[in-house]
Amino acid sequence: MKKIISVITSILLLLSLCSCGEYVSSYSAIGLVKSQTSHSCHAEFISLKGQLVFKLKKSDRGESGHILYTVKVEEGEINLYYDTDGEKVLLENATSGEFITEGNGNIVGGQPVYIIIETVGRAKGSVYVELDYEFE
Repeated sequence: MKKIISVITSILLLLSLCSCGEYVSSYSAIGLVKSQTSHSCHAEFISLKGQLVFKLKKSDRGESGHILYTVKVEEGEINLYYDTDGEKVLLENATSGEFITEGNGNIVGGQPVYIIIETVGRAKGSVYVELDYEFE
């Protein structure tokens, strides 16, 4: 009986480690504060190395739009990407000392939006992203 329970528990544990999403966060961080709503995400960090992924909710009514973002890099280099249709697209590359506020990228209505923050080595800074839907 103990062996059966052990096997079932092991299988459930392995299944829980599998990710259903296309992108997976993989990072090491110090002082990471992140928040997310259905249409925005924010990450602020003293030190981040790797990839941080947010999955934002698709538009309920199928509207299209663009992405508003702010990237502040105090040290290092950050690449900000998005994906709405299976293609990872670079929104911004920012290096040490840059503060960028921009609106860019096309949101395809009715699809989830992945926001991917990647560092080149270690970086210190913050990223804020908001989906801006055009209502007709």
